[in-house]
Amino acid sequence: MAVLPSLVTVADLAALLGRTFTPQQELQAQALLDQASSVVRAYVRQDITRATTTDTFTMRRADPLLHRCGGVVTLPQRPVVDIASVEVNGTATSDWWQDGSDLLVRAWSWDQPPAAHRAPQVTVTYTHGWDPVPGDIQAIVMQATNRVIVNPSGIRSETVGGESVTYLIPAVGEYLGVLLSRTEQKVLDRYRLTAASVRVRDC
Repeated sequence: MAVLPSLVTVADLAALLGRTFTPQQELQAQALLDQASSVVRAYVRQDITRATTTDTFTMRRADPLLHRCGGVVTLPQRPVVDIASVEVNGTATSDWWQDGSDLLVRAWSWDQPPAAHRAPQVTVTYTHGWDPVPGDIQAIVMQATNRVIVNPSGIRSETVGGESVTYLIPAVGEYLGVLLSRTEQKVLDRYRLTAASVRVRDC
């Protein structure tokens, strides 16, 4: 599987912070941006960046009240920009159409038992993701990265009754590091995948 690029560049982060990184700081910033990008992608279950992927999925029967077709596959990576090719059980077909993230195969005769227990396998090559990356996603990646740059140990100090007290967690009760706050998760929820087709394999 190809390594996905960071959702934010080091140059973007430096511009936000209004500073110039040394070569060593650039390496640290890049590593943190990579981590933050991975955390965001894991939360939303999306690659986010524009890419073309070939995957194989298990077709499911269409709901006759919603779709008049032979079967449906829901493509997990979004938004779906273009579908280049479709194969059903190894046979190329152009008898399909797209409805949002759903690929609908117009006509397909499902096998009778016992072969009916083996649902058709659909191989799809499609382009998906955003170009450019949405600004709110980039902002969250930079926030998560900057938390570690500014306070790598997660230390918070305050003075109580004339005594200095130091904590390893912030006032919200958790040391976030390159993890996501609840507020950041709420922002990302609009991009999060909550249901998807069964993914069989990468091609």
